[in-house]
Amino acid sequence: MYTITFYSFKGGVGRTLALVNIGAELARRGRKVLLVDFDLEAPGLETFARLRPPKPHPGIVEFVTEYERTMQAPDVREYIYEAPAVGKKGGRLWVMPAGRRDANYQAALINIDWNRLYGERDGFLLFEDTKAQWKQEFQPDYVLIDSRTGHTDVEGICTRQLADSVVLMFMPNEQNLIGLEGVCRAIRIEETEGLKKSIRLHFVAANVPDLDDEDRILHRQIQAFRKRLDIKAFSGVIRRYENMNLLDQSVFTLDHPHTRLAHSYRRLLRTLLMDNLADRDGALLFLHTSPEFHWSDPERGIAELKYKNSLHEIARHFNDDVEILHMIQCKRIGPAILGDPPTRMEDS
Repeated sequence: MYTITFYSFKGGVGRTLALVNIGAELARRGRKVLLVDFDLEAPGLETFARLRPPKPHPGIVEFVTEYERTMQAPDVREYIYEAPAVGKKGGRLWVMPAGRRDANYQAALINIDWNRLYGERDGFLLFEDTKAQWKQEFQPDYVLIDSRTGHTDVEGICTRQLADSVVLMFMPNEQNLIGLEGVCRAIRIEETEGLKKSIRLHFVAANVPDLDDEDRILHRQIQAFRKRLDIKAFSGVIRRYENMNLLDQSVFTLDHPHTRLAHSYRRLLRTLLMDNLADRDGALLFLHTSPEFHWSDPERGIAELKYKNSLHEIARHFNDDVEILHMIQCKRIGPAILGDPPTRMEDS
């Protein structure tokens, strides 16, 4: 089970749309996918026709409310429903919605004191139990979490406790840059403090105007994001897309697979897959990508070690897969792995 949280500091960048399209494409490829709506103030997953339940379904808000009433972790199966099948490869899609959205929903949401839940009522253990139940009861290949915008009480649950990686979507302007600085810092510090786990960050510039830029405004903004957020590489750029099918909340990877927007989501998915080395497609994409080790980089040794560890992890997951094992062997004997210095003319 690999968990990816989709987060944006501000709205209007297509975060939920990206999550739904990535999840649907994974299911079309045969993966089992659980979508979790943690955008409790403005939920949206069940508004997509392909994800709509036959009747209002309890979700996160009722789940937490029941826990606070009984101090026992509820059975998570009661708060998740299955969406119609996608594709012909056996993929499955489940949804854990924000909640019923009935007359009692807003009052129940307001009554949840997240600080008290974590400070006095073992909220951390509740969501550790939730993760365990997801894995045991549904055995999903992927869990995709839609997190609320801004700095909120549930931000840390979504971007740090539950996540293996976080997709940070943003319009490349100063407002988003300032907002994301603290978020990135909090996530990165978990590697050495707090949870002691490394969470991969994926930076995606979204809703970018598809216009002429003779003054290179976009270039300057992207460079500012690179510098202040310490971005080594962007995982995607999603250009603003004008299409009336957006009003229908179409799932473009399924309903309009040849559009530019669908291609953008599939490119992003390729990058996300390479993080999950237990996924065969992700492992193959990783092995087909040649690592870049710069000889002047003081962190070269660390990068090489991480790469070797990734090869060992792939071998552990696919120890009876002849194709993958052959590719690993080829990688291990290459100069980039052995660390041989580049050949110079004067050494000939």
